[in-house]
Amino acid sequence: MSAKKKQNLNYARNMDIDNWRDRQVCKRLAAQQEREERDFILAHGGDSREDLTKYVLQKARQLGRMPDPLELPGGRYLMRRLGDWSALALSLGYTPVSQKKGIAAYKRIKEQTEEDFLRERRELKAAKKLEKIARDKEKNRLQAAREKGER
Repeated sequence: MSAKKKQNLNYARNMDIDNWRDRQVCKRLAAQQEREERDFILAHGGDSREDLTKYVLQKARQLGRMPDPLELPGGRYLMRRLGDWSALALSLGYTPVSQKKGIAAYKRIKEQTEEDFLRERRELKAAKKLEKIARDKEKNRLQAAREKGER
């Protein structure tokens, strides 16, 4: 066995799968939030403060509570434009989001992202397995045709 293969094998043995999956999910979550933020800014960058407040109010009515900025597309942008989130919640007649609820919202989003990630990994593995089966069938067919031609 070559030194490179030994090195790869040792890495695979020592790799913490849970830690790797968490990093992948966090990367995906960060990328998703960046896309949502960018799309929201493109769509609502010219909106007035009142329009943005109406948007937050609409989302609050849908949820039945004041949403955490992480739960909203463009949440960071909304926080920059609208200022203090607690004061905004009070001005809209809602209870401000506690830090615990914000953390819970993040965990919900992360769990959904993790479920999506794991589902996509399973689908990818299944697709690769089907490709391998198709390649093996083709290989066997060609080998059988070659053997038949040799006779």
